[in-house]
Amino acid sequence: MKRKKTLFIHIGWHKTASTLIQRYLHRYRGKLVDYDICYPVIDNKLEHGLIKHSDLLRSIFNELNPNRRQLKVRSFDELFDRSIQEIQSSNRRWAIISEEGLSETNPGIAGLMGRYRDHFDDVRIVAYIRRQDYFLETLYAQFVKQKSSRNTTYFDNYIKRPEVRKRADYALILDWWAEVFGKDNILVAPFEPRTIVPDPLTFFFGLTGLPVKVLEELPPARKEANVTPPREVTEFFRYMNLNRSDYAMKVLVEYLMQGDGPMTDTRYFCRADREQILEDYSASNERVAKEYLLRDDGILFAEPVEEYQNCPETWKGLEPREVLRYAVPLCGVMSREIAQLRRKITALQNENARTVTVRRMKKMYRMVMNRCARIEKNMK
Repeated sequence: MKRKKTLFIHIGWHKTASTLIQRYLHRYRGKLVDYDICYPVIDNKLEHGLIKHSDLLRSIFNELNPNRRQLKVRSFDELFDRSIQEIQSSNRRWAIISEEGLSETNPGIAGLMGRYRDHFDDVRIVAYIRRQDYFLETLYAQFVKQKSSRNTTYFDNYIKRPEVRKRADYALILDWWAEVFGKDNILVAPFEPRTIVPDPLTFFFGLTGLPVKVLEELPPARKEANVTPPREVTEFFRYMNLNRSDYAMKVLVEYLMQGDGPMTDTRYFCRADREQILEDYSASNERVAKEYLLRDDGILFAEPVEEYQNCPETWKGLEPREVLRYAVPLCGVMSREIAQLRRKITALQNENARTVTVRRMKKMYRMVMNRCARIEKNMK
């Protein structure tokens, strides 16, 4: 009897623990097959693949935008065929494709991914969605620090962009996926503490019906990933981006967090602006609640709107002179560490030079001894 096979397409959204889930699936990719789960590599750039299926997403962008500059990746047809071949050859009951960029605002993405329907008994779309005020705050921070985007626009201007606001219209984007896969196959979860219990990864396994015992036998290495930094750190990055400076983001975060500059919050909006944002999306949220979660009351997000102590007003960012409060101590710490590293490098070079000298002397000694041995042999 042929086994029923299900594909889960995890589309994010951004900043809803997608990286945490992907890192777990990537880390245990080779062992998950023992639990009937295939997390395909799809592309072989790295021996064990990327943590998420970003190459597949890039190929979709190329397919949908043939007149734009093409990203360096194989064609969608080729990667699609490779994914099907890899999943089928694994002969597992469940397969997972995960990339939060699949929730981008283009209906063609769902259309292309619809080709997977012909190869599986079931295809389910998994979507974690965050309350829009929180989503816009964290999305902004992500796109400032993300190397591929390096956003330079100030927060207030960024969130007013139509393409950004469209990202948070969950009903619109879910409808595109529902047109292809059917509403019954869309698994939606509001990303709130009362819903995502006990944690995003365990909830993901429970929502999809994957065996939760996997998490006991293959425990996750961490409980969070890709954490949003304080807004002062994000603003510092924005100024770096304005100057087109290249920087190691993780190292810079570590230095800034250890510095003397004040760190307040990851929040940006005041309470009035939060309420206005939720009012703007109220019709969309009500539709998602009623049509995808079957909630008669139409309430999508139950968490009450709060006023955060550090946000009596929507945050206005840092003035250039304020950025110096973070930059000057940073320069001092880095200069001291660079001096220490230079001393260590010099010491290693000297030690290496001594080692090389000893090796050369030993080699010369062996050459002299061999020559003496030949001379002595000839004299006999």
